[in-house]
Amino acid sequence: MKLHRAHHRPSPFLLDGIATALLSTTLTVVALWGILWVQKVAQQPAADGIMTVYLDRHGGLRLWNQPIRRQDLNGLVAKAEARTRGSGPLIVRLIPDPQVPWGVIHRMLGLLQPSEPDRSWILQLQLP
Repeated sequence: MKLHRAHHRPSPFLLDGIATALLSTTLTVVALWGILWVQKVAQQPAADGIMTVYLDRHGGLRLWNQPIRRQDLNGLVAKAEARTRGSGPLIVRLIPDPQVPWGVIHRMLGLLQPSEPDRSWILQLQLP
């Protein structure tokens, strides 16, 4: 009497499950990498000593997507300047929205222009 060993083949459902798990894990890793890469690219100017301030058509300011008050801007510039000390001057870049009237831009440039003792940072205007 011969004993036959039964060869067990994996169930097709098991193989489908493993393939689905690998595919979903791969897609998750690729999506996470994409999100992190976009954030790194978006934050690169800050790492290079550039502080970008956005101006809306009503004269409101925002840093990234966070609204800031005009009176808080000098403190934020001082903090950013302290972080970049030794790596070159801080660049404060003002980017107005397309609908901002020139009068609002001109007034904001006058408010942001560094005073004589604070000439260690540079103000730039970047038009949309």
